[in-house]
Amino acid sequence: MSYSIHIDNPNPYPINIGVTYPEVWHLCQSAVELAWSPTRDIDFSDLEKADLPPEVRTAGAEWWSLRAWMEHVAIAYGAERLKEAVASHQPLEVKQQITNFINEELRHHEGSFRIAEALDKFHTSPRVSYMQEIIPTFHDENHERKLPFLAGLALNALFESMSGDLLTPRTRNAKFESIRQVCKLIDRDEARHVQFGRILLRYHAKDISVEDKEVIGQVFVKKLRDVLLRGVYSVINLPPQDRAHAGRVREIAAEWGLGASRPEDEVEILRGSLKRIREWVEPHGFHIPRVPELDEEAEAVAA
Repeated sequence: MSYSIHIDNPNPYPINIGVTYPEVWHLCQSAVELAWSPTRDIDFSDLEKADLPPEVRTAGAEWWSLRAWMEHVAIAYGAERLKEAVASHQPLEVKQQITNFINEELRHHEGSFRIAEALDKFHTSPRVSYMQEIIPTFHDENHERKLPFLAGLALNALFESMSGDLLTPRTRNAKFESIRQVCKLIDRDEARHVQFGRILLRYHAKDISVEDKEVIGQVFVKKLRDVLLRGVYSVINLPPQDRAHAGRVREIAAEWGLGASRPEDEVEILRGSLKRIREWVEPHGFHIPRVPELDEEAEAVAA
């Protein structure tokens, strides 16, 4: 006999139905108007019919499986934030935006795994141990719950902005209409996620303590170095053998126009993204510590 997992449900009362953030409510309205479905709106037959060598299909499927894994890990993160929003009696638009986030990450996951399936097959779990170890740690609740609720949501938007910066060249790289459409639609959704974080930061940065701002900067760098630069956004922090494999997968997928980015380009994109993030948050009193993998070359050029 199987039993359901016990989950404590927060007390929602009193339920706040007022609108505190009109700009967030506008994002919620836009999410309804711009909703899309991978199965309804995308035709993946161009990939199924494409004349691609087996090794290219294998590499493309591994690349898009990675994309699907990272979108999937955000679903549980969103569910935890939704519970927190209910428990802390957040206004309607915050709960709605988080619900939209969960739904959008789920369709980003679906769009990604359907590309993998059309190319070859979706990997239901990473074949290499380092991916099995690092991806689940990106949204570690031991870290998330140390942050003020709204500040944590704003922090997530920083990573969404990096993801969007990487999606731009990947969209340009896509030679197949199905991949190009998935990239464009994911990017459109993530732009709303970024805007949500920026709105919260504008409203609440003044309410976050200096100590919490320091913690947020430290958590940002830890996630970036320990997870995203270890095979997700970039391969730079992988061990040499794993870095060679992951880099080769990206190279093949990019060479054949499967919506990928090359390792050498990713570092430069992320360097520019980090610079823009600092320019965004520092006027609000946040400090993003040094990231050696991205800052060293920029410092050398400045010198």
